[in-house]
Amino acid sequence: MKVVVIGGGINGLCCAWQLALNGASVKVIEKSTIMNQTSSASSKLLHGGLRYLENFQFNLVYESLRERNWWLKTVPELTNELHMVLPVYKNGPRSKWMIKLGLLFYDILSGKANIAKHKWIPKEELKLISFDLKMENLKGAFRFSDGQMDDYRLGLWVADQAKNHGVEIIENSAVSKIDLDGSIIVNNEHRKFDRIVNTCGPWAYELIKNSDIKGQFKLDLIRGSHILLKNEPEQPYFLQAENDGRIFFVLPYNGKTLIGTTEVRQDLNSPIEPSIKEINYLLNEYNKYFVEKKTEDDIIGKFAGLRPLISSSDNPKDIKREYKIEIMGNLINVYGGKWTTAMSLGKKVAKKVLSKN
Repeated sequence: MKVVVIGGGINGLCCAWQLALNGASVKVIEKSTIMNQTSSASSKLLHGGLRYLENFQFNLVYESLRERNWWLKTVPELTNELHMVLPVYKNGPRSKWMIKLGLLFYDILSGKANIAKHKWIPKEELKLISFDLKMENLKGAFRFSDGQMDDYRLGLWVADQAKNHGVEIIENSAVSKIDLDGSIIVNNEHRKFDRIVNTCGPWAYELIKNSDIKGQFKLDLIRGSHILLKNEPEQPYFLQAENDGRIFFVLPYNGKTLIGTTEVRQDLNSPIEPSIKEINYLLNEYNKYFVEKKTEDDIIGKFAGLRPLISSSDNPKDIKREYKIEIMGNLINVYGGKWTTAMSLGKKVAKKVLSKN
């Protein structure tokens, strides 16, 4: 069976690898270079998604926790465990008992995939390990575990596995139109395949729309912005924004401090880059937690990615992170998804593609 995967982000590469493992002849076509867009602009986390429990996304968290461990065990040279500190303050956005309940569910859903059970760190103990954290009104903190990765290099590792199993990756080639019979137009040339897998991420809906195909799902395009500061923080932090209760991270990454993320709607015609408003938001929220204040002069880098999320809420922070796989003739569309579950998604896509044979 000849299959073309359109889009060389992490979802496309995982789909291609899994299809090849199951005997398909696979080509990946990418309009620029692989791992060049959303997939390399993540928060660098392999995580179950503790905050998704607030939206009752138990199945997603369950799946993500198992996939997190698969990545950690399979590619230890590009991943690592991350033991997060979640400070709890008096009059904070969420009470201690609410956070405790969420972490308890997180441990239960982890099951045998749990890295370590969460624990409470009293304020006096926290003072010894978090010198940079403000102590006024601090009750203590919870510590829980997730994973971290180098998203770009890990994506290239997946690409290497795919190529080792015969996948051909074609870069700098734009697919302008697709058809339910398996036909595509790439670089103004007509090509025919047995199956098309549309993993274009933020551009997935645009591709089917431009091909006069009406899909079942619509995407919300949500920008996630990050800033980088010099030096690493003493601990990886999972923090609650005082302004709106959103979760943001302060993480060690390649000798720097990574702060993110945001959730802002945008369209494909706008530049995918952090806005001044987002940068100020991240700095302001950071400065509410840490003794040494930071300004724009301390920023040494910034980046943003565009998440393709299935429309489900007016508020970007409440949009669900599940993915959907849609079959239309010989076309398979992939909507949504998160980095951690990309391999699981790839396996499901391969099963659906090959079951149609």
